This record gives sequence, C-alpha cells and structure tokens, in this order.
Amino acid sequence: MRLILFLLISLTISSKVFSKTVVEIGVASNFSELSTVSFNPFGGYFKDAIELALYDQRELLKKKNIEIKLTEFDYGTDDLNIIREFNKAKASKAIGIIGYSYSSNALMAAPLHKKEKFPMLTPSASANRLGEFGRYIHLGSFNNEFMARTLAKIAKYKLKSKKVLILTAVDCAYCVDLSNTFEIEIKKLGISVTEKISILQADTNFKPIITKIANKDFDLVFVPNQELTSARLISTFIELGVNKPFLGADGWGNEGSEFFRVLKGKKFTGYSVTHWHPELRTTKSKKFVQDYMKRFNKLPNDTSVLAYDSMSILIQAIYTSKSLTREGLEDSLNKIKFFAGVTGNFVMTPNKSPKKDILVLKATESGFAIHQILSPIKGELK
Repeated sequence: MRLILFLLISLTISSKVFSKTVVEIGVASNFSELSTVSFNPFGGYFKDAIELALYDQRELLKKKNIEIKLTEFDYGTDDLNIIREFNKAKASKAIGIIGYSYSSNALMAAPLHKKEKFPMLTPSASANRLGEFGRYIHLGSFNNEFMARTLAKIAKYKLKSKKVLILTAVDCAYCVDLSNTFEIEIKKLGISVTEKISILQADTNFKPIITKIANKDFDLVFVPNQELTSARLISTFIELGVNKPFLGADGWGNEGSEFFRVLKGKKFTGYSVTHWHPELRTTKSKKFVQDYMKRFNKLPNDTSVLAYDSMSILIQAIYTSKSLTREGLEDSLNKIKFFAGVTGNFVMTPNKSPKKDILVLKATESGFAIHQILSPIKGELK
C-alpha cells in the first residue's frame, strides 16, 4: 500500500515537473485576401518569421516548460473586419496579440486593445499617433516622425533640395501621416513645398495628374506611399521625361521584387529609409538570412525581419513575465529597455516606438543598395 502511495505521489510530482505551460498568442493579419497596394501573399512572410523566431527561441522556452500556441485572427483587406477579429481574440485565451502590420490596421485596433487592457505589439505600423495610446500598445518599428526627420536631412544635405513635390495616397493612414510629418520637417530646414497632390491607392493611371504638374518648379519628388503605388507613380514620371530624384520611406520595401517589376528597368535615382536589407552584414542578419532561406526556400523581406524581431521581443517578455496573463505580459513588455535584433539595436521606451538603427537605401534601375546606416544610439541621428 505504501509502495502504491509512493508511486502515485512520484507520478504526480513528475507530471507537474514535466508538464508544459501553454501560452496562447494571437496573430492578427491578412491571411486570406490579396492586397491591391503591396505584395502580400496571404501573410506568408509574416507567419514564416514568427515560426522561425519560435524555433530559434525553443531552448529558452524549454527552460521554463513554456509552449507558445499561435492562434490566427484574419481580417483580410477590410479594416472593418478588425473589430470582428478583435472580439474573437478578446474572448480567446490569448494573453497578447502580435500583428496589425499597417498603420491603418494598428490605428483601428489600438483603442480596442487599450480599452480591454489587452497587449498588442505591431511589428511594422509606424503612425505617430500609435505612441499616444500609452499602456497596452507596443511598436516594433520606428515611427513616421523618425523616418521623416531622416528623409528631410537627406533632402537638404544629400540632394541639396530647395523645392519638393509631394504625392500622397490620402486613403492610406501611413502615407498621410508620413507626408504631413515630412512637410513639417523640411520646412524647419528651409525647404518649400511646390505642391501637394492627393491620389488614391487603387489608382493605376497617373498620367493626367503628372502631365499637369510636370513643368512646375521642383527639384525633388517625395513619394510617401506603399510599394506598388510608389512604383507606379515613379514609373509614370519617368515615362513622361521627368528626370528628378525621388524620395520615399519603408513603404517602398527593401528587397523590391514588386517595386522593380513595375519599373521594368527604367533609369532613375531615388533614396528611401528602411529597417533592414538582405545585404546587411551583421552576424545576426547573415544568420537570419541563411536560416530563413534554408527553412522556407525564399529570401526574407522587411515584413519577415520586423515580425521576427517583434516575436523575439514578445518571447523575451513571456520568458521573464512573473504572471502569464495579459496584465503580466504588459508589465514584462514595459520592463524591456534594450534589445539587439536582426534590424539593429533598439532602445525601448514603454508603449512608444523604439529608437533604433535606420538604413538609407539608394534605388536605381539595378535595385536597392545600402547607402548608409545611421544609429541614434551612437548619436548619429538627433
């Protein structure tokens, strides 16, 4: 009888020691509909990178017998679906959400998460207003103000610009926010705006608009839009013989398969800022590219690397959390002060966009190439 009792106690203790704590994390994105404004094969790069981050951090999680379960919340291409998917996520066991990749997505989701005290981490949304929500809203990307300040300095000191033409997709939250912030920053440096032109993301024929403005007085064209819209605009300028430099941001992408598919070898010069490029030769970046290509048989893009870094931050917060609850995860996320990622070094500020390394890319008919790497941590950006 004593032997049986001893065995039962031993089995109970053993099961507690070796049983895993399952932590559910929601993954919110477009997984089912083809985007008309950027190359997005159903969230594939986003999901792949999260999977790779979990694989790379498996030993860390194993130390605490933690298993992360991912649950997808698919809002397609309609931001109104975010409310529906949020309600599903709220009712689930998920203690946090990673996703809402575009600024419009994140701005729709942020007040919902704030109200319900449900932590969200957006890997790539950069709208300045996201930093105003406070607790429960986290960003893995630098914001539009950070990008606009860098771009304004490129316009002033690299391109010696005095007058800028701006074409903004007004149905894109990211584009409008970036455009407005850039305008503020260039005016501080004495650069004037020749004209601001409003377009729509679904537009494909820009010839009538550009024909009207082609002969105006400007020495730089700012294109603060997503990849396909930006490429179509630049292509039309070139076709109409407008030989001016172009300036853009992370919406142009960094690998450029769709961007240059539209441009089809047309000669031009442009500069953009982004988070990462496959040619970044840091140890972490080289390993990430090798591992990603080996696992998924394709080159990672900016979506991949931002999702990977953000998921790694989330895993770190889960590992160090005193309580694997929504409130516990929020507390843990706010305690992370520094993070060394594939995209560079992060200085984290609770519930604000991080200060982090930024890449300046030069774009020509040959593709994107790294022009400069700037680090606010080293005092290269102020």
